[in-house]
Amino acid sequence: MRTRFLAILMFVCPFLSVAEEVFSVEDSLSDTEAENSKLNEIRQPFEWSSAGDVLMYRIEIERLDDDGSAETVFVRETDREESERCMIYIEPMLPPGKYRSTIKVYNVLGMLEERLTSRDEFFVRKARMPVVRGVSYPLYMGRTMYLDDLDNDGILKIEGRNLLEPLLDGGDGIFGYTEYTLKSAKRTLRPVEVVAHDKEDRSITLRFDMRQLDVGEYHIFARDASGLHSTKSPDSLFTVKFKKWLDIDIEAGYTCPVVMHDDTFPTYLNKSSPVSAQARATVVPIKRRWGYLGFAVRGVYSSLYKDGGGYTIDGNLAMAHVLFAYQIPMFRRRVIAELHGGAGFTYFNNIVFHFAHGIDSEPLNTISPSFDAGAAVQLYINKRLYVEAGADYILTLNKDMTMGSFQPSMGVGWQF
Repeated sequence: MRTRFLAILMFVCPFLSVAEEVFSVEDSLSDTEAENSKLNEIRQPFEWSSAGDVLMYRIEIERLDDDGSAETVFVRETDREESERCMIYIEPMLPPGKYRSTIKVYNVLGMLEERLTSRDEFFVRKARMPVVRGVSYPLYMGRTMYLDDLDNDGILKIEGRNLLEPLLDGGDGIFGYTEYTLKSAKRTLRPVEVVAHDKEDRSITLRFDMRQLDVGEYHIFARDASGLHSTKSPDSLFTVKFKKWLDIDIEAGYTCPVVMHDDTFPTYLNKSSPVSAQARATVVPIKRRWGYLGFAVRGVYSSLYKDGGGYTIDGNLAMAHVLFAYQIPMFRRRVIAELHGGAGFTYFNNIVFHFAHGIDSEPLNTISPSFDAGAAVQLYINKRLYVEAGADYILTLNKDMTMGSFQPSMGVGWQF
């Protein structure tokens, strides 16, 4: 029986609270807030688990002072209806403070059941109606947060009344606290850090986890320890979106294709082509919290030459591919990791053998299908300029050979 009492008390007692008269609260609010505050009216219910058929329960509540002394402030012997319901309302309501409750059970013969007596300690906190009158992103002092801003750290400033600090460090909140939630149609977020707090409880600055934020419209809600809460209104509205709905990245740099398999190139030319360059243009129209989606066009050019002693060979090798790109922003978007893959062609252009006495072979000009799969990492120097390191594997299918080449690359890019 004691265990059941303790379970109920632990659940109920944190919600015991005391408030001013409802009318005095309403007088200080706007008409809309006053109407909504009726939904927030509270009393001080005290509940416990049933002990079965009993004559009555005796409820004793003592107020505990800092020095450890106790003063009895409430005593009630339940009537039949209260005994069946296992609930009473404490009147007059208890003021804020620390209390100890004792529940005594009397059986149908009117005898005290000592073994069923239950005791517990709890806090009563003053109920404060939180009011949200403004929410802003301090970086721009507006109601919009941009996920693709390099300086974005997930900080929001909330203004209003009765905005106490939340219990983020596991404290008991004996002097009261306020819970904050940022809600959209799809998700609910809670702050991870208190950045600043006004001593008059008129403003608080909170940091939310940027990894959990996604595009959409949010409302900030504040709820005090008693259950009183702010309401949904235009003042609590906040928008999260991307500053740019479309990114266009242009990058160019150096690459050195290395043939990984097939003996044709190493036999007649070289295994690697050090005189090479590459460029890529990427368009990213889809941005979400989990990453960016887009497509790219990548081109590679290599100048071919080999001195075979009795002959020389030269020509050009060009590759072009249309790629699907998936990007993952990291470290406040200062680093972007990319995976890409797609198909295109490899162009063997004007590859000619030169022999002595001005004898040349017929030039080779052919286009073969090829496939590209690779990864890249972009490091942003500022909001537009970035350097990139990447690696691609390109498989070329030709009737005379199947050539696979590995292409490490370095480049510089600009985002429009």
